[in-house]
Amino acid sequence: MSSTQHSHADGLCPVVGATHTWCPAQGTDSRSPCPALNTLANHGYLPRNGEQITAAMLVSVLREVYGLTTPLCEVLAHGGVFLLEQLGPFSLGDLARHNRIEHDASLVHADTAPGREYAPDTPDTGMLEELLDRSHDGKTFNLEDVAAARVAREAAVRTPLDAKHAEIARGEMALVVGIFSESADGKGGVPLDILRRWFWEERLPDDWKHTHTLGLLQTVRMSKQIRDKMQEMRKGQSEGE
Repeated sequence: MSSTQHSHADGLCPVVGATHTWCPAQGTDSRSPCPALNTLANHGYLPRNGEQITAAMLVSVLREVYGLTTPLCEVLAHGGVFLLEQLGPFSLGDLARHNRIEHDASLVHADTAPGREYAPDTPDTGMLEELLDRSHDGKTFNLEDVAAARVAREAAVRTPLDAKHAEIARGEMALVVGIFSESADGKGGVPLDILRRWFWEERLPDDWKHTHTLGLLQTVRMSKQIRDKMQEMRKGQSEGE
């Protein structure tokens, strides 16, 4: 793909055409703090300019690309629109509005600066490498690694996450592990090269297709596993002081 700057003004890419070949955001393209949705825009499953997105559109592409079940897609898409409190089509950039869906203590994004309405929408390379360094085996990233990363990150924020955003934060990573692991229960973890490319380039692995479906109950179970492990870790830290 040509690296020459070009326009996605109409939601399409003049370089890669109607294919789902990856092309990074250009110029004024709208992007969010969510790598899952940015990736879909970079591959043309969502409008490449990140504009005029609807909940129905999200339900369709989340099911097609990531293999999420319809009930899970419905919860994510319509629940997200509800939390966004915005009627009609929205842009990916709207998702950066602080403390709607977005929250502090992201694992790869800096916190929203005091007084700012919008959070950073690009990953921090130092935070990403720090995250990947928490891998238990240097090869994959599993739910226990997520728990350790979340404990450390939440301990560093200015203001503790409220219950809603703490649950969102756990759910986000439960989805990542569930989608990119070999099975929907997250066993085996996510290969670090996949995680690095997805977070940093916001790009799917070459020729990647989901090998399993991921449902609402499976995601809830994995989120609970992360929460329970976080509680164990915090208890251990407290007893060790």
